[in-house]
Amino acid sequence: MFTKKAKLALLKGIITKKAPVYVQFSVTKNCNLGCAMCSSSESRREENDLSLAEIKKLAEVLEKINVGIILLTGGEPFLRDDIVEIIRTFSKKGFTVRLQTNGILATEDKIKSACQAGMKDVTLSLHSLIPEIHDTITGQKGSWDKIIESISRFSRILPYKNTLLGINTVVCPQNINELTEIIAFTTKIGFYSSLIPIHVLTAPTNEEFVIRKEAPDFSFSKEQFSDIDRVYNEIIKMKKKNYNIYNSYRFLRNSPEFLKGKRVKWHCDSPNLYFAISPSGNFLPCVDINTPIPMLNDNFINLYNSSAWRSQVQKKVKNCVGCFYACWPEITFLCRDPFVLVERLIFGINAALKSRIAVTYNNCLEIIRKIKINKIIIN
Repeated sequence: MFTKKAKLALLKGIITKKAPVYVQFSVTKNCNLGCAMCSSSESRREENDLSLAEIKKLAEVLEKINVGIILLTGGEPFLRDDIVEIIRTFSKKGFTVRLQTNGILATEDKIKSACQAGMKDVTLSLHSLIPEIHDTITGQKGSWDKIIESISRFSRILPYKNTLLGINTVVCPQNINELTEIIAFTTKIGFYSSLIPIHVLTAPTNEEFVIRKEAPDFSFSKEQFSDIDRVYNEIIKMKKKNYNIYNSYRFLRNSPEFLKGKRVKWHCDSPNLYFAISPSGNFLPCVDINTPIPMLNDNFINLYNSSAWRSQVQKKVKNCVGCFYACWPEITFLCRDPFVLVERLIFGINAALKSRIAVTYNNCLEIIRKIKINKIIIN
């Protein structure tokens, strides 16, 4: 699932802790959903998306600093008519190209073209197996049905070998008690479940964030803390029983503390191991922190390679209020924790051996129905 370039970047990152293994690039500020906990499009309303020609220049910059993995996200990537060409631009340079999408706009032709262009891994968003709850979270009535249809399309079209299909679920009070069912569904259809603790503003702060915003209904109350502990204990047992869970044990064990409003202590390695890129091409320490630094500036490569500049960025992220987005800590854990490294190696072997079957929309509905009837009991 990794290209040669990505493998070399990972190896260098593990050895030196100063190689850009992973980059998230928001190819557009626009989104076709209005998720209750996300202010990304609103925060970026003054930005302009890079043109395809500018993205090709950006790919050259990332190639020169030896990035390994590119995650194309948004907004919603399929809102761009040239998304296939964007994928091809990065894949031609040897990057492992991943796509993060809600899938609603991904037609069969677009998915096939994206695969041919070099898209290897895809994650889709599914926040509940109950349509009404999911639609409330996404802010769009009928989105659940469309996303289940999209899951079916990706299942049928993506090659069964050397690709990874994932389901991203933002963990919030509305879905905490059905996470095990979502994992069971994800496993049954051959996808991998990634659980992302919700990030919301719970108190006034001077910091400005790109994604998180005030969403009182999406904050956990103290009365729900026991549900968090119980559910995550069940999830860890499911992972031990080989359910398809992408998160590492270390990430799962720390997630409850973050959901309870505490800061999880981990070493943020931005910009050394990872960083993000805004739709207009600005360097971001992470998806939530803006900067005015254009990556298409002639001096950016020298800037990135400057120890003094990297130290400034490190100081900035060290002083932030903290996050626990899955992507950043998982790369740090992989490169700094030998137990997670071994776990990831075993995961890679098992994922390569596991088979995935094509499922239709009706297959998905029947699987969900059976899961709801039988419930999931973890011993």
